[in-house]
Amino acid sequence: MQNWYPSVAAFAKDGMALVVGVFDLPSGRLVYSNAGLRFLLGMDEGDDPPLDRFAVPAFAQLQASDVEMGRIFEGWLTFGGPGVPHRSVRGFVERRGDQILVLGEHDVEELERINREITALNGEITNLQRELALRKSALEATLDELRETQMMLVHASKMNALGQVVAGVAHEINNPVSFVNSNLYSLRTAANDVRSAYTELEALIDAEGTDAQRARMVEIRQQADLDFLFPDLDDLLGGSIQGLARVKRIVEDLRAFSRLDEAEFKEVDLADNIHSTLAIAQPELRDRVAVELDLDALPRIKCYPAELNQVFMNLIVNAAQAIERAGTLRIRGWDEGRRIVLQFVDTGGGMTPDVMEKLFVPFFTTKPVGSGTGLGLALAYKIIVDHHHGTITADSTPGQGSTFTITLPKDLNHDRDA
Repeated sequence: MQNWYPSVAAFAKDGMALVVGVFDLPSGRLVYSNAGLRFLLGMDEGDDPPLDRFAVPAFAQLQASDVEMGRIFEGWLTFGGPGVPHRSVRGFVERRGDQILVLGEHDVEELERINREITALNGEITNLQRELALRKSALEATLDELRETQMMLVHASKMNALGQVVAGVAHEINNPVSFVNSNLYSLRTAANDVRSAYTELEALIDAEGTDAQRARMVEIRQQADLDFLFPDLDDLLGGSIQGLARVKRIVEDLRAFSRLDEAEFKEVDLADNIHSTLAIAQPELRDRVAVELDLDALPRIKCYPAELNQVFMNLIVNAAQAIERAGTLRIRGWDEGRRIVLQFVDTGGGMTPDVMEKLFVPFFTTKPVGSGTGLGLALAYKIIVDHHHGTITADSTPGQGSTFTITLPKDLNHDRDA
């Protein structure tokens, strides 16, 4: 150090803002270093200098300089290497004989500028993160709306197709049923007239006819088995008329289920809706699912009948499919003052908690591919909650069955729902 300018001693403080180091050439032995240089080189006091941590310029480049006396580098000095982060300071390197002096200092103004830039960048990053979060939320909301729109479009398409099919079936069945029913009543009247006429004819022959006529009359009655035919004809006509009445009720149930003439907001008897829906769902229930009804206390309410019928159908069919062999579906309803409560309780296989979490999510289904769309319960939720301002909840225990509970307000306002 005694060979260097006296002013170097003023720089050679043991501080972090200054970087001071003196090296012998060509060995690279460290003669002197302050804390600033040791920090940049990642070394402790007394350690050999890791010359490979001179990044820019490299120490070998300094050693190879042709300058014997004077400054051999000026600018940004960069230090770092394996395990030591790269850091830069503004300074210079001078040579005097067989020693070089490394002198630098942290540019406070530059650091402040960099800090300001970093602060500004952090602010921009924060704003971008906030904007990204808002856009993500908006995208999620849009995705939910698209799913609901898709779901409702599918539902509307299905209901429109169902309505057209039901209308066509009801019309095509109703006309011939009415025709045959009318003919059967006429046939019954005609049969009764024929029987009365034949009875009078028999009485006349029995009173005024010859022995041969009376014998032939008895022979004809026995050959035609009229003693069996006349009573059986009454049974046949009666059974046929009853069968046609059942067909007529099925047609009425089809029309009641689709509510083709009651698609709008109106007052209905929910018990009638459930009865008509059960009639349509009978092929799913068959003889293996016993249905118990307790709906006597239900008052009439204003609602969207066609939509509620769709909800009832989904719950009834799901219950029937959940019962593998034989079981029971109990449908209860009661008045709780300001609202009506409906419960659908089945003795099926029940549902696991992970299924329950996604129960009302559109397009979620546990059925095999091609067997279910995953729209039934999602539509039921939308119809009950969004369109009728009610609630629909589910409770299930695996192996014991499931319970779906619906609440509907008695004072639903059509204008509020529109």
